[in-house]
Order: sequence, then structure tokens, then C-alpha cells
Amino acid sequence: MQKQLVVNLTTLRCAYFEDGKLIKEYPVGIGKPATPTPPGTYQVVEKLVFNEMGDIDLGSRRLVLSADKTCLHGSWQGPVEGRVSGGCVRMYNKDIEELFPKVEIGTPVVMLSR
Repeated sequence: MQKQLVVNLTTLRCAYFEDGKLIKEYPVGIGKPATPTPPGTYQVVEKLVFNEMGDIDLGSRRLVLSADKTCLHGSWQGPVEGRVSGGCVRMYNKDIEELFPKVEIGTPVVMLSR
């Protein structure tokens, strides 16, 4: 089964596809104007689980991408939607927890800026 994530940096949505079929869309937050989320095509290179909040709010799950310092992660405290992050794609914890087990290392992630 071919899986893919597509993050639309304009509509602030993350779409999850299986075999080219849209399975679900999630609202997301992206980088602030000073720290924009980089458009391009990347891959998931690491999956991390956090059981408690550390110094930085990365939520309960983190999908690390092949882009330098870019990932999809949850948030315990928000804000989530809008231009709110340091360049990562921020999701509600409940959403990243739902998506996390479906995504594998190597899954392509496309960041669209249109």
C-alpha cells in the first residue's frame, strides 16, 4: 500500500492518502512568516513518542522529516492552527496520535505552497 501525506501551506491542511485515495484531512499550523515551513518533497525519517511535555511543546508524537529541522508534531498547549510554529507542521495531539500508527518510515510528505 502506498501512503503519502500532503500538507497544503495555503489552506493549512494535512491530507493523508492511501493508494492515491484521500483517507482524512487534518487542520494544521505552519511556520510564522519569520520561520516559514519549507515547501518541497520529503520523507519521514524517524518517529518519536513523548509521554510528557518537555521544555519545548512537541506534543505526544513527532514525525521527523528529511528536511532540516522540520517535522510534523502534536501540541499539548497550542496554538495549533495558523502561522504559529518555528517552521514545523503543528497538529492537535488527538490528530497526530490517530495518524502516527498509519505512517511508516519512508512515507513521502509533500509540502505545497499553492
